[in-house]
Amino acid sequence: MSNSEKVVKMELVKVDSQRIKTVIDTYYHWKQLDAEIKTLSGTRGINFPSELSEYMACYALDLMVNKEGSNGDAVDMSDPENPMIIEIKGSSADETSAPNSFSPSEHFDDLVFVRLEKYDDLLKIYRLGINSEDLKKIKVSKTQTVEDQQRQGRRPRFSIQDKIVKEQGLEPDAIFYIREKRIEKK
Repeated sequence: MSNSEKVVKMELVKVDSQRIKTVIDTYYHWKQLDAEIKTLSGTRGINFPSELSEYMACYALDLMVNKEGSNGDAVDMSDPENPMIIEIKGSSADETSAPNSFSPSEHFDDLVFVRLEKYDDLLKIYRLGINSEDLKKIKVSKTQTVEDQQRQGRRPRFSIQDKIVKEQGLEPDAIFYIREKRIEKK
C-alpha cells in the first residue's frame, strides 16, 4: 500500500493555535504532577507523554498529527502527491541516555527526535533523515542490529540521543519555546 493510500485512511489533525494552547496547558499540568510525584516517592517521576511531544513537534515542523496511532505519528504533507510518514520519539533532559523503543514492524519515511529541556520549557526538535530501512542497520548491542531484534519479534531499544544525535554532532532543526509558543528554526 502506498503512503497516499495509507494517509487517506488516517485521521489527521492540524495543530492550530487553539490546539497548541491546550497542549501547552496540559504540559504544565503534567509538569506539576511530575514534580509532586517526585516529592512523594523519590522516584524519577512520570515520563514526558508522547502525546504532548508529538503535538509540539507537529506544530513546530508544520506536520499533521495522525490521531489513529498506527502507520506513524505524523504526516508531512508539504508534497501532497508524496506524503511522508513520520515517526516521533522523545526524551527529557532528565533522561539524557534513556532508550527509545521501536515496534517490531515500524515503517516510516523520516524519524523525528524531540528532547525536552523541562527546566527551561523548551523542546529541541531534530529531523533525522532516517527511514525505517536505515533504522534497521543501527546496532543495539554488540551482536545485534534493530533488524535482528525486529525479526525476533522484539522491541529494539537504544538511545537516539547517544546513537544518532551525539554521534553525528547534530543540531536541532527547530526549537520550540513552550512558554512563548515561539518556534526558532535553524
